[in-house]
Amino acid sequence: MQNFFEKYLEYLNYGLLVIAVIILGAIYVWAPVCDGFLELTNGNLVHMKCFHTAQGATLITILLLVQTIYSLITKKNNSIMVIALGVMLIAITFESPIGIGICKKAMACHDTAFWLRTGGSVTIALGILAAFNKNKEEY
Repeated sequence: MQNFFEKYLEYLNYGLLVIAVIILGAIYVWAPVCDGFLELTNGNLVHMKCFHTAQGATLITILLLVQTIYSLITKKNNSIMVIALGVMLIAITFESPIGIGICKKAMACHDTAFWLRTGGSVTIALGILAAFNKNKEEY
C-alpha cells in the first residue's frame, strides 16, 4: 500500500512539473504580455503593470519548479507550499494588496492572466490531492 502512495505523489509532482512548464510557456511563448510602454507626464517611459505581473509569476513558477523537483528527489510532500504557490499565481493577476494586476483594457495580458489563473487553480487542486497522502509523517 505504501508503494501506491509513493507513486501517487510522484505522479502529482510530474503533473506540477507540466503545469510549471505550461505557465512559463504561456508567459514567454504563446501568450506573452504586452510589450508596450506607458509614457509618464515627465516624458519617461515605463513598463505596464502586466510586465511586472509576468516577472512576478515567473519567480513564483520557478519556486514551484524548485519545490516540485525537491519533492521528487526527497520523496517528501509539501502540499501547503504547493497550495500557497497556486494561490499566489492567481492573486498576482488581480490588482490588490498582494497582487500586481493586469491592464484594464482588453490586451494580450488578459490571455496571460487566463493561463496564470488556470495554472494556479490546477496547482491548488494538485496540492489538495497531495494533502490526502496517507503517510502522515510527511507534510
